[in-house]
Amino acid sequence: MRIEKTDENSFILHGKIKEFTDYLDVKSILEKRKRESHVEISFTIPQARDINRYLLGYWLKLARKDGFKFHFHISSPHLYDTFVRLGLHKFFEVYNDSVEFYL
Repeated sequence: MRIEKTDENSFILHGKIKEFTDYLDVKSILEKRKRESHVEISFTIPQARDINRYLLGYWLKLARKDGFKFHFHISSPHLYDTFVRLGLHKFFEVYNDSVEFYL
């Protein structure tokens, strides 16, 4: 996975997000923001079909315990359906950015 920072609170996560090192990379970015109040982060995920479970759990912990607000723009219909099936759309703002959605 490669992380591209588009602005202070927006990131694009390129490639597969399956390795434990991917979790550590994203965690290091978010740990720096834990001291701030009302943190709002946006992730665009253009290619991944699956996400490391450690990372999903970490995002959920930050949203529920630390007051983070996450926005996910997901291009993969499979990954979007996974977020909805797991009920993550109740804790995060999840947007379907799939081309199929617009056709």
